[in-house]
Amino acid sequence: MQRSVFLSPLFLVFLAIVPGSLSAQSQSAQDQMDHMNMQRKGCEFSLAGTWQSSTNGKLNANRIRFRSDGPSDSRSQGMMSELARRNSPHGTVWEPIHKSKYKIDDPTMPKTVILTPVDSTGQALLSETLDIKTFDTGLFVTIPDGASDGPATRWTRLDPYRYFVVFASGKGDTGFGAAGFAMLIKTDGVHTDTNAFGVYPVVNPLERHPIIGVIPKSIRKQFDREPVGDTGSMLRLQVTAGPYNRALEVMKTWERRADENTLLYTVPYLNNAVYLNQLASSLNQTGVLTWQGGTTCTETIKLQKLTWGLKDPIMTKHNLTQTPYYLFKTLRQMNDSLHLDDARFQKALAGEQSSPVVISSR
Repeated sequence: MQRSVFLSPLFLVFLAIVPGSLSAQSQSAQDQMDHMNMQRKGCEFSLAGTWQSSTNGKLNANRIRFRSDGPSDSRSQGMMSELARRNSPHGTVWEPIHKSKYKIDDPTMPKTVILTPVDSTGQALLSETLDIKTFDTGLFVTIPDGASDGPATRWTRLDPYRYFVVFASGKGDTGFGAAGFAMLIKTDGVHTDTNAFGVYPVVNPLERHPIIGVIPKSIRKQFDREPVGDTGSMLRLQVTAGPYNRALEVMKTWERRADENTLLYTVPYLNNAVYLNQLASSLNQTGVLTWQGGTTCTETIKLQKLTWGLKDPIMTKHNLTQTPYYLFKTLRQMNDSLHLDDARFQKALAGEQSSPVVISSR
């Protein structure tokens, strides 16, 4: 016995134009799920912590530490210390050399941060206002107030963890496709947490069919290295905590659907396409799923969204069975400068500074 699913581009066009089609069904199911599982929310922005900054691509030698005044104002104001590196008999230490007061105009949707230096006696000096161009949990970008073409400073939160998003797919054939999934990795160099979900093939002497679910380790290991030639496609990204956690939220939602047998469709390839579209889009969104809306925090990657419309360059030109392959291939072409090849990926996993965080702030 052999089971396979062959869905032509014409079928997808049919779905796009017939009332009650895929997009309408997805929207309805999405609305129900959103009401049950999550509340709409904006980006949560807090400066508390230690940050590394770079201006015009040049890394600043000193670090910046923000401390809040207290629980009630934990996200809006406090003290900022500029830290300089000093070598001591016990190793490298970071000592404060300058201090300033800071205040954010609106912690839920910040537009400016005001820095007021203080001297050794605590006397306030002349304030400086920075406009916040974009922000996320582990990243924000500022320019001098009123200077739209001024030098941009990018601030990245120093985090003991490193976060990665991997899109991987084999090419397979038009009738059956191959494994296509997203994988999320979080590591501190000692402990590593890996989650992977998508479609993978079950093949035995009696049948072959696709399953959507948690990707077995044996399948994941096939993508430890980049696919050779045209056998598959891959995009590896190192991101900050915000995009990682949003993607994880999407993945866990679909894991629950698979476990509870509440997937949207009976066709695994179709569920996978909707899921991968949501997860990729979540990298640029707030903590709500894409179809629910939300305000863009920062553009992590350039997206090729699946729309299921007549002008969709992937869904109307290729079989549904191979959607992950062509989607990831397109994303790789659009974000090639952010991709971690095998060598850079291993360095980034190990935490080597030669492979910086590749989260984009376009």
